[in-house]
Amino acid sequence: MVGVALASALLVLMERRGITELRHLLLPGFCAGLTTFSAVTAQSLEPRDGGALFLAENVIASIIIVVIVLPIARKIIPVRS
Repeated sequence: MVGVALASALLVLMERRGITELRHLLLPGFCAGLTTFSAVTAQSLEPRDGGALFLAENVIASIIIVVIVLPIARKIIPVRS
C-alpha cells in the first residue's frame, strides 16, 4: 500500500514539474518493486486460502489509497512556474 501511495504522489510531482524522463523508471520500476505485486499474484492463486478475496481486498484498498493521496498531493505539490 505504501508503494501505491508513493506512486500516486510521484505521478503528481512529475506532472507538476514536467519530469517525463523518470516516469518509466520510477513508476513501473521502483514502485512496482516496492509493492511486490508478484507476491499478491502468488497469494491470489491459492483459492483455498482465500486468494480471490485477498486479491479483491488489495485492489479495493489500492484504489482507495489513490483516491485519498492524489487530491492531497495536488494540494501540497505546487505547479512549477
